Amino acid sequence: MRILFLGDLEFDYVSDPLYIGLSRILGEDQVVDYPYKPLYHDPGAKNWFVVQRPGGRYTRENILDLLSSRSFDLVCLASFREECLAECRRLYDKVSFPAMVFIDGADDARIRHEVVRRYPLAIYFKRDYIWKLSKPIRDLGALARAFRGNGKLYGRTLPLPVSIILDAIPDVPAVDKAIDVSYTGRASHPRRAKAVGILSCLPGVRFSGGVYASPDDRKYKLVASPIKRLLTKVLDDRDASESDQAKKQTPDKYYREIAGSKIAISLRGGGWTPSPRYYEIPALGTMLLSDPLESVIPNGFKNRQHAVYCRADLSDLKALVLYYLREDAEREAIAREGRLHLLKYHTCERRAEYFVEACRRFL
Repeated sequence: MRILFLGDLEFDYVSDPLYIGLSRILGEDQVVDYPYKPLYHDPGAKNWFVVQRPGGRYTRENILDLLSSRSFDLVCLASFREECLAECRRLYDKVSFPAMVFIDGADDARIRHEVVRRYPLAIYFKRDYIWKLSKPIRDLGALARAFRGNGKLYGRTLPLPVSIILDAIPDVPAVDKAIDVSYTGRASHPRRAKAVGILSCLPGVRFSGGVYASPDDRKYKLVASPIKRLLTKVLDDRDASESDQAKKQTPDKYYREIAGSKIAISLRGGGWTPSPRYYEIPALGTMLLSDPLESVIPNGFKNRQHAVYCRADLSDLKALVLYYLREDAEREAIAREGRLHLLKYHTCERRAEYFVEACRRFL
């Protein structure tokens, strides 16, 4: 399978690891990224959570020639952003395309019907996939509105969550887990600040981390003052990957904090799916404690087997932390099984295999 991976220059939590995975399992010459993305190839553009692969530069004329000669089996519209959609329109108006799939990596649950109307998509891959057949009947109206009654579109819309590039995580030497529980994150959801308030006040528990909000983040100026005082910049945060400040930071402190923790917390941010931190925690051999998932993750972690899930309102967070700090063997078994499950299903290579298998099934 040869793929035209049509993207843009912005960092993308879903498409960027997927590109690396596809390049590895299919071969770098089988996945052509266009427009050329320096993040994937140029040492000067590298960030600390994407590894790089060989790749060539193609002009629009080159791509049109390749499409005309039917050199691709699939066009992957790999971004929901206007830059990518505009370039796709320019190509599509001039030459016929092979089968197309769309990766909607937006941090929301909206179906982009303008893309569906414009292109004959074989598959709509959605990061924030919140629709489940097991939902009660009262939610069917919302489901029908989301898909505008298009049952065929619903049947061809599949979850495609974030994955992790394992070798982008620096080697952290074996450390004594001197931190009982840690959480570092951006204050993109009030639940995150609430969790820090709970964790930082547990008597006898060694907590590391905190949350922050940028000074111009208007959404968090209305946070109540006791929580607002928690919104200070602390440590290096994985969720701030797209900010200029984060690009100047080193990941070592962030990863050492996770690796040195007995329990590490991952909580929902502004969207519905978990951030890469959700996968980084088990990757580093630490027990993951998360709020409940609100979107579908194929082959997800099972509660108390690969990870532990607290209630959405965090009412049992304190009790769970104290329990798993006491139960060393149970905690370490969950951490161990969580890492094995991650390696089996949630690395960029495994996500690429899931993507390819879905494409072969629908095309």
